[in-house]
Amino acid sequence: MKTTIRNVAEAAGVSAMAVSAVLHGTGRNVKVSEAKAELIRKVARELRYQPNHLARSLRNRKTNTIGVVFQHFDRFSDENPYYPQLLNGIIAALFPAGYTLALCPQLVQRSGEGAISDGRFDGVLWCRPDFTEQSVEGLRNSSIPVVMMHAPPGSAPGVPTFCVDNDGALRLPVRHLVELGHKRIGFVLDHLNEKTAEGRARSEAFMLATQEAGVIGEVLVWDPDAHDLENYRLGMGPHTALIAYSDFLAGRLLAACRRFGLRVPHELSIIGFDSSSFCETTTPKLTSIYQPVERIAHEATMHLLSLIQSDQSNVDADALPLASIYDCGFDIRESTGPPPATAKNSS
Repeated sequence: MKTTIRNVAEAAGVSAMAVSAVLHGTGRNVKVSEAKAELIRKVARELRYQPNHLARSLRNRKTNTIGVVFQHFDRFSDENPYYPQLLNGIIAALFPAGYTLALCPQLVQRSGEGAISDGRFDGVLWCRPDFTEQSVEGLRNSSIPVVMMHAPPGSAPGVPTFCVDNDGALRLPVRHLVELGHKRIGFVLDHLNEKTAEGRARSEAFMLATQEAGVIGEVLVWDPDAHDLENYRLGMGPHTALIAYSDFLAGRLLAACRRFGLRVPHELSIIGFDSSSFCETTTPKLTSIYQPVERIAHEATMHLLSLIQSDQSNVDADALPLASIYDCGFDIRESTGPPPATAKNSS
């Protein structure tokens, strides 16, 4: 049978309030001498008393747990280092602060328990938001702090966002390809990320970059197996270069090129987005836009902790920035080269 506070109190000859004050730090008006406090702790050890952390959380209205929402989580794999980088940043912020991490599939739970702000979490880090009607309603009615990653500034009123400069990021590969001689470029994303805030932002940034460069750009929504690449054989494709939404998707494009006998970069140039360690393992090595995923995740999580703790410290939540934007880099490797016609003319 589980030992209760009352059991400890009876064995120590003190009140239950005195036991709670010593073991849980409650009841500031309850005075307990050091000798009595030591006796209470000794009896608690002998009776193997274990505090009920759930009950304490209900009393304190704190769970010390952060919900990290992934609506479009795929899986951990060597081909997709994005998730380990993301979690490294989050954990580096949470664990030293004594917080637990919970991964969640959606912002709003379709159950009798209601929204994700129903008391199970102290705050939520929402990765790659999709802004459906349900999720926007969940944000509007949230009673806990929410911070968003991979969402452009101003995506949701009053909700802090941490995101790369997508406009600047997409100009980098477009400029590189134009310098190589490409005039017809596609931006490829999958059906899931097409619906996310950043999927839309990157698509718009790509189209703006190609318009500024005076070349033809097209946004392509393909399935992960990239069957459309079969039409690119023998130089018959509508594009001479493709920029992918992520390194993971770029890896799928490279695999599809091998299946269909397309030589990269001789017949088609391919560029990823993340510039993760995966880029060094592909054949050919993948040219990619670099974004500081781990740093973004760490700073977004630290921001969330500041919001959570603002009512218990001197932190002014209104003084914290609502938008943090990060510059991207560009790493040229082996998967980009001149378009086929240019390559023939130069040989």
